[in-house]
Amino acid sequence: NAIAQPEQFVEIGEKLAAEKGIKAGDTVKVTSKRGFVKAKAVVTKRIKALTVNGQTVHQIGLPVHWGWETVARKGYLTNRLTPAVGDTATQCPEYKAFLVNIEKI
Repeated sequence: NAIAQPEQFVEIGEKLAAEKGIKAGDTVKVTSKRGFVKAKAVVTKRIKALTVNGQTVHQIGLPVHWGWETVARKGYLTNRLTPAVGDTATQCPEYKAFLVNIEKI
């Protein structure tokens, strides 16, 4: 994976990328209430906008296992974004669904 994609990346749907003025290969900043990461934009047809209660909701994709310096360039840990709360029964943190903002830098 690190050989095929040597820099940390974020997958962004075409519609969101167009709305934010982001093109493939741009450096973007993904921010949550907890922190931020910087990554290269991968604009893709794979991730589509959803309609929830009549509102458009976008999702993005970030690899969770990044940040180690080996074959790949050193990057940010995705866990910098994740909230510190989780399921009360299992104590499993909420890693897969939380709010972020994305912007071209």
